[in-house]
Amino acid sequence: MAGTGIGLVVTKRLVELMGGALGAESTVGEGSVFWFELRSSSAPQLGVETAEAASRDKTPLPIGVPLHTLLYVEDNQANMKLVEHIIARRPDMRLLTAVNGLLGIEAARAARPTVILMDINLPGISGVEAMEILRKDPATTHIPIIALSANANPRDIEMGLKKGFFRYLTKPLKIKEFMATLNAALEVREGQSTVAQ
Repeated sequence: MAGTGIGLVVTKRLVELMGGALGAESTVGEGSVFWFELRSSSAPQLGVETAEAASRDKTPLPIGVPLHTLLYVEDNQANMKLVEHIIARRPDMRLLTAVNGLLGIEAARAARPTVILMDINLPGISGVEAMEILRKDPATTHIPIIALSANANPRDIEMGLKKGFFRYLTKPLKIKEFMATLNAALEVREGQSTVAQ
């Protein structure tokens, strides 16, 4: 079935907006080959600087209160900013961010955060796949991983919990529910520390 070609027009415009070019080669009776070129850029980095800048504005942490780390794996900047603002109110927490599942895994292995907040729909590997990799790694298997997804289907939530997520939150993020879940995850980690001693 022939298309209208509108998808190609939209794609061409998007590629041009990113400073690239799109072209085509066509042979009658054989078909067409479409290609595009984009300017290369450096790989996305962990958003540690932004989170640390936000943590500098917090009230000082009282002596004896442990500092916790939340790793947020999310590719949506608006969602990231929201969580950054929420965490900025807590002097006992610092925020690390990663924009895809592979960087999230790398950050979790390097920083060993107290808790991970994992978006389900990520570029590259999904949040579920990233969680499963972290669950198999002895260095990260104990970290509570909270799922965050726009999929509010009860079946998705049930499957996510069965696969190993600590809790499954849905978007838009409800601040009170998120804080209660985060506190529950911190309690689990404190319980693990007590048992380890």
